[in-house]
Amino acid sequence: MVGDRPRLVLPPGVGNVLCPIGGETAGPAVGEYVFRGCRLRLGAAGDVLFPTDVGVSLLAALNGEAAVPIVGAQVLDVGCGSGLYTVALLLAGAARVTALDVNPACTAAAIDNAARNGLDPGVVEAITGDLAALAGPPRWDLVVCNPPHFPSDPAYASADGLETALVGGVDGRALYDVLLARLDDLLRPGGTLLLAHSSLTDVARTEARLTAAGYAVRTLQVCELDIPLRRYAAARDVLLARLYQLRAAGSAAFTGLRFEVHTLAATRPVEGQE
Repeated sequence: MVGDRPRLVLPPGVGNVLCPIGGETAGPAVGEYVFRGCRLRLGAAGDVLFPTDVGVSLLAALNGEAAVPIVGAQVLDVGCGSGLYTVALLLAGAARVTALDVNPACTAAAIDNAARNGLDPGVVEAITGDLAALAGPPRWDLVVCNPPHFPSDPAYASADGLETALVGGVDGRALYDVLLARLDDLLRPGGTLLLAHSSLTDVARTEARLTAAGYAVRTLQVCELDIPLRRYAAARDVLLARLYQLRAAGSAAFTGLRFEVHTLAATRPVEGQE
């Protein structure tokens, strides 16, 4: 425990610990997960990132967290990737999920994985586009997101979908900052943001911004795990050098090759209850 926060420590040197069956292999990857008593099967291939322990840790945090209501919820899955959160929350009783991603292969994968799990694809609104341009009044009860968290560098830049899933601008916070700026446009009063927040991207800064905006912020779980460097093995030293720079500036926290993912739940105040 960290204070009153549950702590999940994953073993070093092992990936996909939170995926009990399957994992990344040559060719399409398929894995199975259990969330709130529901078993889901997920596939990913090509430019779609297979769910990592970073993202799955959010589901692990929510498994025993009854205070976050899901049944009947209207959900926005920001950066939906393969559709892990889209499928899991629908199986747990969400009424409808808007699956948003800049990568069209991801929104297609979210629909495919909904069908793979026996769900009606009609309850998934798939939108290929940028969060900054998402229009409409606040209409979601839950916004869920696992943002990219690596800093960018020309040495490992690419133009594929995996880049957009893993790299988030000069300090890794690009999607975090857009999401925070738009949150009141997305969440209904009383709605909740569920965020898998990397310690490489300044957790305290996000908590301070949410608190200043009147949101009630809780840490549901802290997960300790390896920094996922395998996809950047050829540029490992460059990426680590960028992370060392951010740590020296006080915006990244890690020890050796271990870091943390904080599952944050931030609830928008209802007028008159701030």
